[in-house]
Amino acid sequence: MQGDTELWKTDMYLTAIQLKDIDLLCLDIFDTLYFRMCSQPADLFGIAAGKAHARGTLAASIAPEAFQAMRMEAERRARERERARTGFGEVTLPLIYAEMPETVCDREALIDMELETEAEYGYLNPHIVSLMKACRERDIPVALVSDMYLLGDQLRYLLASNGLDLTLIHSLWVSSEEGDGKSSGYLFEKVKAHYAQIASGRMLHIGDNRAADVDGAAKAGIRSVYYGVIPESFANLHHWEQVRHGQVLPAWKSLRKLAGAASGRIAVQPGSAGQFFYSFGAQVLGPFLQALCEWVLDLCEAEGIGTVHPLMREAYLLGPMLERAASLRGMTLEVKPVYVSRQAVLLAGMSSFGERERDQLLGIHGVKVHELWEVLELPEEAAVFAPWQELEVAECRTVRLENGETVYDRIVKRLSSESVERRMAQTIEVHRSRFITYVEQQFGDPASLVTLDIGFNGTMQQALERIVALAGGQPRMRHLLAVGADRLDALRMSGMDVRSMLRAGSGGCEEGDRIARTPAFLEELLMGNFGSTLRYREEENGLVTPVTAALKRSEDELALKAICQEGAFAFQRYYAYLLAHKGAWLPRASREAISWSKPLHRVLDMPMLREAQELGDLIHQDNFVTEHAVPICEELDERWYADGAEAFLLSCNYGQSVLNAYWPQGLATRRFPSYLYGFYLRNAERFGRKVMLFDVIERVKAAGCVAVALYGTGGFAEEAIKMLWFHGFSTPMWIDPQREEAAEPWGDFKYATLAQLAERADQDGRIAIVIAELSEMGAHRRRVEQALQGQEATISIFAV
Repeated sequence: MQGDTELWKTDMYLTAIQLKDIDLLCLDIFDTLYFRMCSQPADLFGIAAGKAHARGTLAASIAPEAFQAMRMEAERRARERERARTGFGEVTLPLIYAEMPETVCDREALIDMELETEAEYGYLNPHIVSLMKACRERDIPVALVSDMYLLGDQLRYLLASNGLDLTLIHSLWVSSEEGDGKSSGYLFEKVKAHYAQIASGRMLHIGDNRAADVDGAAKAGIRSVYYGVIPESFANLHHWEQVRHGQVLPAWKSLRKLAGAASGRIAVQPGSAGQFFYSFGAQVLGPFLQALCEWVLDLCEAEGIGTVHPLMREAYLLGPMLERAASLRGMTLEVKPVYVSRQAVLLAGMSSFGERERDQLLGIHGVKVHELWEVLELPEEAAVFAPWQELEVAECRTVRLENGETVYDRIVKRLSSESVERRMAQTIEVHRSRFITYVEQQFGDPASLVTLDIGFNGTMQQALERIVALAGGQPRMRHLLAVGADRLDALRMSGMDVRSMLRAGSGGCEEGDRIARTPAFLEELLMGNFGSTLRYREEENGLVTPVTAALKRSEDELALKAICQEGAFAFQRYYAYLLAHKGAWLPRASREAISWSKPLHRVLDMPMLREAQELGDLIHQDNFVTEHAVPICEELDERWYADGAEAFLLSCNYGQSVLNAYWPQGLATRRFPSYLYGFYLRNAERFGRKVMLFDVIERVKAAGCVAVALYGTGGFAEEAIKMLWFHGFSTPMWIDPQREEAAEPWGDFKYATLAQLAERADQDGRIAIVIAELSEMGAHRRRVEQALQGQEATISIFAV
């Protein structure tokens, strides 16, 4: 992957770059060229502490979590000390560790272990490496520019130890050696001076920090590209995963983001529906399916299985992914999908047509009269009941004939008649014979199939074994499911070999429960451009082939599904890349199946509004006897929402005949966008300060504000301004009663006074201010109101 000089063009953040317009490429290092296998950079401090314990260089009384906090505090103190001494806050590792108590650690040893851990848990971004190689082909020098406490030689060590050809680097500039960083423009000015022969307009810088890499470069007159793969905002799915589950796949987090950014290969526009579905495939669907593929391959390897039969229609995506997964592991595996469905094996799995079979058919929700006779292949009966053909069978209970009986009663009589039972016996035999012939022609012995399906109750798998047994065979099948309900226990007790990666129901996990309850869009995204298998047909040459239903989908929807599947394939490639480079530190996905299911579970359980809209608009088509094709989040009567989100979600427990909600959480989010986020945030934060700030920010959003000033002091105010940024608000002014107006800001704001705020209104004639104080709130509010009294602008004050 790194050797490809065209790979960088697939990155959505790099596609606009024209190398013909560049004579010098400047690159940020961390989160641009160099990624880490952790949720936050500080997580590496705790990992280094674990090593130090093992080697006896850190006091046993200092837990890894405590050391992580101490290391962060030591860096803060070192920067404050250097700022007071030199006017700048640039530090090195020795200066940081000088702040650590000598009594608790071997400072030199900890410095070495931190560097060692950085090297072990880092990896190169193949997109940027590809761009660097493309530049070398065109004799464009590459300069690395970094705000970092590591020295140049230490950075070269990290990059080289992860496989970078250091000859790709023409020069390296780091703030710890130069005395100042990128945000002021200082480092970029140094670069300009070094390359004085190159006009600044022919230089391009790429980096992930807007203040340092975009604004800082602009101060020096250098063009820049914001590289947004790693940074997060409120609308980022990784943030929502953190709220719902805590850390989710931390070692793979940056790779999932990178795979999601590789949409340039299919030319979708940023922010479009295509980009959404690609990213969903790469960051959510792909990881779940890769874990399933790895789990299947583990079993095949352990039991000598050479052929696996995924069941259609999910096999459309699952089959190729399993083939690719096997190839990446160097395994020889045949993957042969089976066209099958509940309807296709319905008659073939019957031993006779009696009362139980009749009642099963009549009890299918929504089945119409003509559909009943069609599936039973009884056209004569269909003609008799033609006047009521469009009625649902259940509705026939209320339609009375002249003799007083209902149409439903007459249907039951016809189904119970000897003539119908005799004809059905013949039809059942034909269906069974055709299915057995289909399997024998395509796959060999039907008794020894190894099937693969998404889930859940084993209905299809039980039918397959019953058909083989009724045909005189001895089933020796093995059935593999992504998610298996506790009903599978009864099948196992009957002697069936059926296994699942996740368990739902009693003794299962919440991930399995939610996927089993809400499988609609998962199933839809796995399918292709053809419908369910309805039956099997014998051709003139004796070949038995499946007959599939017409698919009721728009071309646009089919295109979006294809894009989503491309995203899933992309994740598979990036997964293989990281495993090849870091396999010593990374277990395969199958070893942590529940963790790899959490991204999908979060979407099902706590979707963002965009997810609920895009995925909820997909059409779900069910062809079991009757045809039912509706949006996954079908419009419901407003009365279901009248008592709020919680009451609505509880009402979704009603039976299908009362309320048929394929995706309750999706419907709730479309109607109450913030409810589930707020619910889980309260649980995760135990009703802490972030919950208070979120409630304030919801009010700011509802008021339609874009920019807000901040009033407050201390840690809570700092937390507030960061959270406002995270939600996409600009904060041009921070009124901190304990700081002077001339104080140096550390972010994209200016320290100001209430008098200055009173002079400034936004373009709509509004002054909006958030008060971030947790004591004397009334006094602070009165102070703000008095300062703004008499203003013509509309004043909006938001406080906890």
